[in-house]
Amino acid sequence: MLNFLLDLFKPKPAAAPPITAETSANFDGAEVGPFLTRLAENSRFALPRDFAAAITDALPELALDETRRWRVDGDFDGQAMQLEIEVFMDDLDAPDLFFFSSSQVVAEIEEEMKHLDAWDED
Repeated sequence: MLNFLLDLFKPKPAAAPPITAETSANFDGAEVGPFLTRLAENSRFALPRDFAAAITDALPELALDETRRWRVDGDFDGQAMQLEIEVFMDDLDAPDLFFFSSSQVVAEIEEEMKHLDAWDED
């Protein structure tokens, strides 16, 4: 009974904002892991450690024209967020990645995507 009463007064974790935006890009297969790692290292995000590996490890298992989607719970600027990442194997060596989240999260992902062309020049 005491635990029930104590639970009533515990602060509830904030709910993630709804998914309202999306962005996408075509990646060379070798770019997917580094991009997702770069996203995880972005100081505005707090993402699960293994999310990038979970996605990149699954890529070889996807057949041409196959789609798979992951849901990632984390934080963005200290607030709860939900991110969904969909991979479509448009080409075996160049998957399309789609990112679904709040508009603020998608805007930050698009900022990170601007650096993709710079990686090709290195």
